[in-house]
This record gives sequence, structure tokens and C-alpha cells, in this order.
Amino acid sequence: MSITDRQEQILHILNERTFVTVSELAQLTYTSPSSIRRDLTHMQNSGLVRRCHGGVSLPAPISGVASFYDRAHKNTHQKRLIAKKAAALLRDGQSILLDSSSTAAFLLPHIAKHAAVTVFTNNLSTALSAIELGIDTHCLGGRSIGGSAVLSGVETVRALGGIRADIVFFSSQSIDRDGTITDSTEEENFVRECMLRAAKTSVFLCDSEKFGESALYTLCRLSEVDYAAFDSAYTGVTGNCTLL
Repeated sequence: MSITDRQEQILHILNERTFVTVSELAQLTYTSPSSIRRDLTHMQNSGLVRRCHGGVSLPAPISGVASFYDRAHKNTHQKRLIAKKAAALLRDGQSILLDSSSTAAFLLPHIAKHAAVTVFTNNLSTALSAIELGIDTHCLGGRSIGGSAVLSGVETVRALGGIRADIVFFSSQSIDRDGTITDSTEEENFVRECMLRAAKTSVFLCDSEKFGESALYTLCRLSEVDYAAFDSAYTGVTGNCTLL
């Protein structure tokens, strides 16, 4: 996710306070109010903050799930390692589906190194970062889930039904020892099901913190996925899935 040092500072301030006004942020960051407003506009479009009258706050979590910002800044070393492994499957000219996960977003710098690639995603923040990197980007339409940067609904599903991507990179909240991949957010889980059907090749991205866990909604089994990239050895059932 591409943000400036000052925007990073704003997020740290918001992590300490429930609500901050534009004038307070200007004083705390030694910046003009107009510059702060421009920062907040960019951050709101990326799903990082929620603007309200006179100030700003962090977006509310979705059904108890951490915000995209929190997820993007958690286990970053592991996610970079996973992205580096998964990048071995990237080729020039590919059409690429990225799900709404922060892990998939870590692939963007690797994708940007390839020519004539096209990225499809239902995460506004991921889409904006891809555009900033000069990647040909298509944002799958839909409505915001819980006021976040993640899009879902009829428009998203319809858009996915109209494409056949070369490869999809996706994550989820957990994977148990039987190789069952699950998530606690029904809407995101359903969109991922549609993404798997809309791509020729599937790649599961998962850090080891999610191993041995299980959530409410089943997405698929690891044996049904073509490739998987982990940050450490996974000792569960893999079936025909190739581990990168």
C-alpha cells in the first residue's frame, strides 16, 4: 500500500485517538490544513480513514475483522516472503485477479516488473496502489462492505462472470490441518469463490499464523488449489496442490 510518511503519521495519531480534527492534525504534523485535507482525501479513497464533519477517524472493523490498514501492517515480513515466492508464477502479458486481502496486495511491486499485465481487484486500496505503480488496473464494481475499501455484491459478481483471468492470487482467514480454507466474512468468501471460477490458475497465499485455525464459512480445500505460497512449512493435507 503506497502512502507518504505524513499519511503514516496521521494513521499513528488516529490509532491513539478516536477522532481528530483537520486543524489538530495540521498542528501535530506541522502542515497546512489544505495539505492535510488532500492527504485525507487520498486516504479516504484508499479506505484507510473515514471523513466526517470537521475531522477524521479510522474506519470501523468489518464484523470483528481487522481493518485493511491493520492487516497490511501485520506480519509484513512474512507477507513479503510469500509474495516473493508467488511472484515466480508471474509472466508478461498475464491477466491477474487479486482478492481483497492485504497479502495479495504485497504482490504489486512484483507485478509492476512485468510488461503488458492487467490486474483485476475488488479492493479499492489495492487498485489505487496498482495504478500508482503504472499497472493496467480494473476495479471490480460493487458496494463497500462495512464502509471499507472492499467491494462486493451483484456488480462484483457480474463483473467476475465476464472475465477469464490467467491467474488468481487469494488469501483467507484460516486453514486447518485437513486443508480446509475458511473465512468469517460471508461476502468476501463468496467473492473469492467467484474469483476461483473466473481464473485458469489459482494460488493460495497464507502466513503461518493462520495454520490450524478454522472460521465459519468454507471457501475450498487446498487440494482444489493449483499452488500455495506460505512463509513456513505447512504440515497439513495438500493433495495435488504444488507448494512454492
